[in-house]
Amino acid sequence: MQRLVAFILASATVAGFALAQTPYEPPSADDPPSGGLEEDLENGIQGFLEKLMNEVQPHLDQLGRDLNDTVNSFTPVFDEIGNLMDDVGNYQTPERLENGDILIRRRADAPPAPEIGETLQDLLKPLPQPETAPSADAPPAEAPPKTLPETDPGSEIEL
Repeated sequence: MQRLVAFILASATVAGFALAQTPYEPPSADDPPSGGLEEDLENGIQGFLEKLMNEVQPHLDQLGRDLNDTVNSFTPVFDEIGNLMDDVGNYQTPERLENGDILIRRRADAPPAPEIGETLQDLLKPLPQPETAPSADAPPAEAPPKTLPETDPGSEIEL
């Protein structure tokens, strides 16, 4: 939106300079008196803005519809996340670890945590990776040996 406002102001400035650079022609005696350069500039800017809004309006309408569809598709997920948190009083004060992680532990005397709903479970599943089939004349690739990264026992979380 800020870019649109900046564009409009820049265009109005350029239009103002262009109008100021045009040579002055005195009005003919048959023409009714006009309001002068300021009124012409104001009418020009107003016409420019109206034309711009007429051209931009369909795109803004489509953007609004797309945004509405996106928010509506995530509404069930947001509802389930809200249900998971249940009551803030069931949680301890957040603590920040040295590595920057933030832990929010559930109190021991709190009732059991709510179950994770199906919508949220589906969202948390990893996406399937596309399989790449080796070509017929390519030799079979040897898989590199699988090694686990070394872990730091101080950063592990026990559940």
